[in-house]
Amino acid sequence: MRNVYRYIRVSTDQQAEHGYSLEAQDQVLSDYAAGHKLRIVESFVESESAFTTGKRPEFTRMCEALRSHPGVNAVLVYKFDRLARNMTDFALLTEDLGATLISMTEGEVSDTENQLLGGMHAVFARHYSQQLSQRVALGLKTKAQKGLWPTYAPTGYVNTSEGIEPDPVAGPLIAKLFELYAHTELSVAEVGAWVRAAGLRSRYGGKIYKSAVHKILQNPVYYGALPWKGETYEGKHEPLISREMWQMVQSKLHGRTSPRVRRDEFPFRGLLICAYCGCQITASLIKHHYVYYHCTRSKGRCEQPFHRAEVLSERLRCVVDKIHVPSAAVKSTLRAQEAALKDQERMRKARLIQLKAEARRISELRNAAYMDKIQQIIESRQWAEVDRDLAERGDVVAVEIERMSAARALVDVSGIFKLLERAPVWYNRQSDEQRARLLKVLASNCVLSAENIRPNYRYPFDEVAVAVETGDWLGVMDVVQTRAWIVEPAAKLVLA
Repeated sequence: MRNVYRYIRVSTDQQAEHGYSLEAQDQVLSDYAAGHKLRIVESFVESESAFTTGKRPEFTRMCEALRSHPGVNAVLVYKFDRLARNMTDFALLTEDLGATLISMTEGEVSDTENQLLGGMHAVFARHYSQQLSQRVALGLKTKAQKGLWPTYAPTGYVNTSEGIEPDPVAGPLIAKLFELYAHTELSVAEVGAWVRAAGLRSRYGGKIYKSAVHKILQNPVYYGALPWKGETYEGKHEPLISREMWQMVQSKLHGRTSPRVRRDEFPFRGLLICAYCGCQITASLIKHHYVYYHCTRSKGRCEQPFHRAEVLSERLRCVVDKIHVPSAAVKSTLRAQEAALKDQERMRKARLIQLKAEARRISELRNAAYMDKIQQIIESRQWAEVDRDLAERGDVVAVEIERMSAARALVDVSGIFKLLERAPVWYNRQSDEQRARLLKVLASNCVLSAENIRPNYRYPFDEVAVAVETGDWLGVMDVVQTRAWIVEPAAKLVLA
């Protein structure tokens, strides 16, 4: 009678209820032990994944028992993949601890040949886990591409069989949160305090603090978009706010507008910092008539002189001039984009043709394998394995076909490049208030000294400024493509 440890594992609640349930494994392993003269000294039972090492407490406890009890050096399992889905755990048992592994369905791992077979089982189990993870990721991405929220609902929504829908309690609070921040002078921390007092809670019932409020205010899901893994899709869920409201909040969050500033008096306040001490540049009304900009002198005496508003307004023209794209460059860049759009569409169609041909080929191979099975050219078990592999390949190809069919074209950046072409002329014709609106979209914390102004451009306008110097307009087009939503407010302002 050999002494063995029994190891039983399920990785999910669904698996615990179907197929490899704890009760099913317990019963068949007990029967197997009785029929093969094995005495079960202790059982180790857990519900954890075996894909990653070091995350199974019962497995760790069993390894400690193998080290401390030399009288027991064998482990009985239902299948090897119940024991390990990675080579590290398999090597720990067979090489470091010298344990004999006994699978009720796959035999015993003791000699060199069987250890090789056992290792192959571990490799195949790991490969299966990796494929499963990839299929899950593909499934979630496909769901997102269809406009359906693929995972847990964000705060303000609840999950449904069709995706997500507004939470009747939290949804209105999220909408009010955006409204308060957009239309009042409350800070993120202050609206966060309000929303906590109103009873808004996270998915797990926790309080919503400043960092969470900041993430909520930046999440485009609330106006109907669906951000997923670096891409943004058009969602099918009901939005809680308008896109205009969301953009207004982004402008305030990122300093592109300044709702607290009285634009009629000091439009350039909040745009500049002092070159000498680093303090903010503020403004004052002198003799109830003249506006002067000057350092706040929060750190004491400062060399920064006072600047008349009309003089400063003209000096700030340099911020626009340094991102001015010449007409010839605009035309050549837009021609390049048009060519890129055509190339992208041609490549997309060619790829679709390849994928559809691959799908037909896989279907033909499955049909041929089935005919071989009917004609008894191959065994049913071999056919089942071949058919399963082909079906999995077909699923991957189908997902890729759907993705390519829904592939988005490049963003049309013609309006944005017209902004970069026309901005200096537009600046000359506008009031200080309009000029300040554009400047605050383009830059922040520009450095002011007695002699000059050093622009500090926001992204992606900093890349535009570099391109003006280097002439790499195609590089700018790539940057603008990825951040078009940031540039759009300035483009609408200038081209209106």
